[in-house]
Amino acid sequence: MWVSSGALHARRLFAGTVWSWANAIKWTGYTILALLIGIIVWLYFLDWNTMRGPVSRYVSHRLGREVRINGDLRVHLFSWTPNMSAAGVTIANPDWVKEPLAGNIGRFAASVRLMPLFRGKTILPSVEFDQPDILVVRNANGDVNWDLGTSDRGMKIPPIHHFIVRDGHLKIDDRVRKLTFVGNVSSQETAGGGDQAFQLTGDGALNGNKFLADVHGGALIHVEEDKPYHFTADIHSGSTHVTADGALRRPFHLGEFTATATFSGASMADLYYLTGLVFPTTAPYRMSGTVTREGSNYHLANLTGVVGASDLHGDMVVDAAQTPPFVRATFSSRKLDFVDLGPLIGAAPVHRAEGAPPAQLAPGQTSHLLPDMPLQIERIRHMNADIQYDAASIKSQNFPLRDMHLHAVLNQGVMTLNPITFDFTRGKLTGSFRLDARKDVAIDDIDARLSNVRLEQFVSGNPPAVEGLLAARAKLHAIGNSVRKAAATASGGVTFVVPSGAMRKAFAELTGIDVLNGLGLLLTNDKSSTGLRCAVAQFDAHDGTLTTRQLTLDTDDVLVQGQGTVNLKDETLDMSITGHPKAFRIGRIRAPITISGTIDHPSVGVKAGAALGQGGIAAALGFLNPFAAILAFVDPGLAKDANCAALTQTAARGKAPVKAPKQALKH
Repeated sequence: MWVSSGALHARRLFAGTVWSWANAIKWTGYTILALLIGIIVWLYFLDWNTMRGPVSRYVSHRLGREVRINGDLRVHLFSWTPNMSAAGVTIANPDWVKEPLAGNIGRFAASVRLMPLFRGKTILPSVEFDQPDILVVRNANGDVNWDLGTSDRGMKIPPIHHFIVRDGHLKIDDRVRKLTFVGNVSSQETAGGGDQAFQLTGDGALNGNKFLADVHGGALIHVEEDKPYHFTADIHSGSTHVTADGALRRPFHLGEFTATATFSGASMADLYYLTGLVFPTTAPYRMSGTVTREGSNYHLANLTGVVGASDLHGDMVVDAAQTPPFVRATFSSRKLDFVDLGPLIGAAPVHRAEGAPPAQLAPGQTSHLLPDMPLQIERIRHMNADIQYDAASIKSQNFPLRDMHLHAVLNQGVMTLNPITFDFTRGKLTGSFRLDARKDVAIDDIDARLSNVRLEQFVSGNPPAVEGLLAARAKLHAIGNSVRKAAATASGGVTFVVPSGAMRKAFAELTGIDVLNGLGLLLTNDKSSTGLRCAVAQFDAHDGTLTTRQLTLDTDDVLVQGQGTVNLKDETLDMSITGHPKAFRIGRIRAPITISGTIDHPSVGVKAGAALGQGGIAAALGFLNPFAAILAFVDPGLAKDANCAALTQTAARGKAPVKAPKQALKH
């Protein structure tokens, strides 16, 4: 077969081209192989200390801040578990932090399993830190010097089979939570230790209180990623003690765990430094429940325990993904001891923690009826919440209380309690309270109402000294970070109305003062009553002083009127009450009764000037005729019935309006 010269030339050209490509690929392969061999030989004999600069720059770029390796850098690549170590590692702080270093690590070492790494899975046989010195700072704006993009859903780290921290030091300065911690951290593993093989410990001072933490778990080398990892924790911070016994659902995923926990201490408010959650100041407490974390959500279920002498049960959910965190909770008590509510408004707890010394007044501090302890209102800005609380029964020595309900809402630094309801045996106290903590000094608004309250619940005797329905209201605006400071600035009004009732006749007569009749009734233990046609007391509040606008008590026998002030700044009284008989009286001293002294220890007396003036008239008449002296103590009894309808209508107006129950109006 004859082949043309053109075809032969094409064949030769094609064969040459194939040979050229094959030759090129062969030599390229030789070149790459030689290059790889060269790199391997270079890496094998490389002095890694010469790479400290490039490695530091790479890590600095990834972290967004300067990282330096000041000591030896050692890397062993040719192993099934490559490892590296670096000494004298420093991590710089952002510019806004005064201290230059966020971390200063004496030595860091880690190893990685090679074969799983090729499959995209990281397993670290060992991670070690020697003498790490770590500083964590958060400024008032919420900026954190270690903000490395970690999620509030919890840290997820590669499996670590051997984790050691030797002689670690930790300092935390959190300006948002006003938290400081200085202490030591270390971890170790004990061979054959079983469930207690791994131990992480910490000690130091948290806001000046002694802090201890002890966390135990099984040996990390036996951890399987698809099986829960059991742990126990025991934490002490001052008088606060927290224990936990639980499991990480997926080991090395700290965002998912379940634990049975107990909490105890002198006040639940102290949990703020450990949890970041705002709890009220309480009496000594002990609580237990189940804590579950699923990413950014925490669920505290089946909470049960005691606060002071009151039982407490509840359920709470925390959403940490929101800013600030949001809490939804429901609490209840089968029996609430009323005195346990005192610490919520700054009063000293009646039930002290075991071994705690009695509360002592600070130098120069005096005892007051109104609590003067500063309330930590700034914490309200750090949590939003919706909380319901119910007490099925209330133990109280001073008030005939039956039950209680409260709904509290915290929203961006404003706390609203609406409603607050106390049910008496007969009657109800309900109201609302708003505290604006968005500024350094709180602004308070209170609107409290008493309705259909029977007065005889509050007095002893058979029959009681006073009877009738009481309606009252206090509507006040104040500024201050304690109950006493707020009261000292209160403005608004307070109103009391008793539309009808009865009272001990002897007390009514003494307001006269009807010496013969009133004292006679008291000395003979006379318990007869006189009709109480109505009673109205109205006070205007301004800058902590309550001044009477109207003070009238009208009985069938005596019309009683008064005036004066109640000073909440120094908790003193300056009141005078005068009784006007409605019938002829002999032996009446025309002198107002005075009420002075402090609110908690009032002093009742007679206005001396008026009594002396009446005595002087009697002496002058007696000089003319001894029998005429008695005329000075005779009262013709010209007082008229008060216009109760008009008085109660007046009470329905003003700064704290109150409407009297219609069914109680008789006159």
